[in-house]
Amino acid sequence: MWHRIGETVVIHRDPWAYISHPALTLVRPGPHDPGGAWLAAFTHTRRREPRMHPPSDPLFRTLTTRSVDGGRTWAEPTFAPGFDWSGVETPGLTSTAAGTVLLTQFRFAWFPLAEARRRWQAGERISVALPLRGWTEEFDDRDWQHAQHTWARGYHGLYVHRSEDGGRTYGETVKIAAAPYRDGFTRVGPRVLADGRLAYVVTEHHPPHNRFTYLLLSDDDGASWGAPRVVVDDPGLQFGEPDLLEVAPGELLCVLRDTMRTGYLHVCRSTDGGAHWSTPEITPIRGHPGHLTTLADGRVLCTYGRREAPFGIRACLSDDGGRTWLLDEEIVIRDDLPNGDLGYPVTVEYEPGRLFTIYYGQDGSGVTLVMGTWSEL
Repeated sequence: MWHRIGETVVIHRDPWAYISHPALTLVRPGPHDPGGAWLAAFTHTRRREPRMHPPSDPLFRTLTTRSVDGGRTWAEPTFAPGFDWSGVETPGLTSTAAGTVLLTQFRFAWFPLAEARRRWQAGERISVALPLRGWTEEFDDRDWQHAQHTWARGYHGLYVHRSEDGGRTYGETVKIAAAPYRDGFTRVGPRVLADGRLAYVVTEHHPPHNRFTYLLLSDDDGASWGAPRVVVDDPGLQFGEPDLLEVAPGELLCVLRDTMRTGYLHVCRSTDGGAHWSTPEITPIRGHPGHLTTLADGRVLCTYGRREAPFGIRACLSDDGGRTWLLDEEIVIRDDLPNGDLGYPVTVEYEPGRLFTIYYGQDGSGVTLVMGTWSEL
């Protein structure tokens, strides 16, 4: 299969910060962006050793930047939706059929250790990081002295920030009701379905209470969301960071990360608009997490990070809606990154057959940066 890997651009690099876990959307042309724009988002915190990812570090915020020349140059990043939104997970971005930009975020509640202990004694659910056990809610009063950090975490929620000016400002924040599930998270934004509705698939995000992956639907441009529908009931706590794609009218494909058991991506499917789902099946794709894109020629592209040598970013095609994958023709976007601190790619097709993939990784000096690579298929 013919393909060409093009140039790579550095979207943002800060030697004093840890930046990672990007998202990308193509903003539709409108009053604020007559020619359209590319909008990227990524996480930002202080640089520390050992590295901490969002579930452990209360200082993570989201930065956004935009390009109006097809990704060649990028504006100076700004915090979104504002400076006070700290302690968030990796962001998602969506441009809706109505022209609204959605920034999605899962947010923990963070407390200094003494305040967390007071809340826990009052009956609030609190997680603390303990040696050899990681973050857990299963502890007793004697364990506080062994806490690995001076902070602990609780619950805050899953949020959608809505922008009417192409992602420059966010005027409305919607908290999604997840009950009966314990919040939810994924690293991408909602998908726009053929009928204009939004579909958002997430997994519970308070290990070890992350059994359910579920689907949320909105028919009013993200202003409100319906009751959750179960996609996967996983007592083995195997799956997370799902992505969703409508591969045919009413037919939804969901890709799931599995790093607990196999290291391979899994997929499940609904043929009735998300009411019922097949049992997840393993794919031949080794990597994570997966991002799904429908190409102009109808094929499905899955892009993912490879966190084992040779470290990099890869992609795989399916020409039957994700039922089989052409692993023998795996596309290597990058295989020259220095280590496994990388990935979370998102691919957009900005013209038929012309793609841009955003991801993060380290350079030779150990600084993480957000990059993008052009390719053709």
